[in-house]
Amino acid sequence: MRADFDDPVLAQIAATVPLPPLDASGDVFHDLVGCLLEQQHPARSTKRTFERLLDRAGLERLTVTEADRFEAEALPHATLSARKREAWAAAVDAFRADAPDWTALPDDDVRDRLGAIHGVGTWTVDMILLFTLGRPDVFPADDYHLKQAMMARYGLEDRGLKRAMRDVAEGWRPHRSLGVRHLLAWKDWPQEALR
Repeated sequence: MRADFDDPVLAQIAATVPLPPLDASGDVFHDLVGCLLEQQHPARSTKRTFERLLDRAGLERLTVTEADRFEAEALPHATLSARKREAWAAAVDAFRADAPDWTALPDDDVRDRLGAIHGVGTWTVDMILLFTLGRPDVFPADDYHLKQAMMARYGLEDRGLKRAMRDVAEGWRPHRSLGVRHLLAWKDWPQEALR
């Protein structure tokens, strides 16, 4: 998907930095657990902690039916805080109790259902909406990397940062997700290649 942005900063980034493909798998449980364990969406992680844990359990994708196996064979090898262990257990319980068609739910319903799981915050829900479900108009104002990119490219300051970020992103509607992906691609792109 391509959008023409009136924003000259974003338009310049879109013209010069390749946009990585989006693999919106729709696999909410797998990606949610990856976010909870790594504090990064699995598709963006460079640590690959979740990937290594899956390998330990002999799994390619984590489903709720494989949760016990993952817990027995992988989690003992992970250094997880009590908070992350609680979030893991809450996610398993929630998905065992309710398995909606996430791709059919409106954004607000996804936010309500995932946000009700203990340990799942706004950032995690935004990552699922943006990367897992491929929703077109998500703006994760709590994302560290997005904050860094917007401060660098737009000259934003720490004070009042989230409000300033949201103000800039208003002009990207209804394609805020695409704007976010362009900025994250710019941040990940080798800076020497841009000179």
